[in-house]
Amino acid sequence: MKLLLLSSLLVAAVAHKCGYFTTADDHYDVAALLKDPVQVKYHMDCFVGRRICEPFSFSYKKNMPEAIPTACLRCTDGQKHMWNIFLNGLKKDYPTEYLAFQQKYDRHHIFLDDLMKAVKDY
Repeated sequence: MKLLLLSSLLVAAVAHKCGYFTTADDHYDVAALLKDPVQVKYHMDCFVGRRICEPFSFSYKKNMPEAIPTACLRCTDGQKHMWNIFLNGLKKDYPTEYLAFQQKYDRHHIFLDDLMKAVKDY
């Protein structure tokens, strides 16, 4: 029990010291984005490396290599909300894009399930 408490405090201290991720807009309407297949492809092309990112998309992409394996440890509540909508919508409505995303960031199927669990209540 003491080890669990100490581990939790250490994680909280590290997250606090490192700060939160920064993005172009932590309140971006991801649900609206997911209703537009052209916009989904546009952003996904950046996220998975099929095109060079413009600054807006890059502000999200730059955080993905850390956010995904750490289950969004340094994400704000708004970012967790966006991850929740993005991952679930992508998986449900754009399975090919979800697989491309998974191949890029979680090739061995280790992290995305944990990330989805971490953000499911946001």
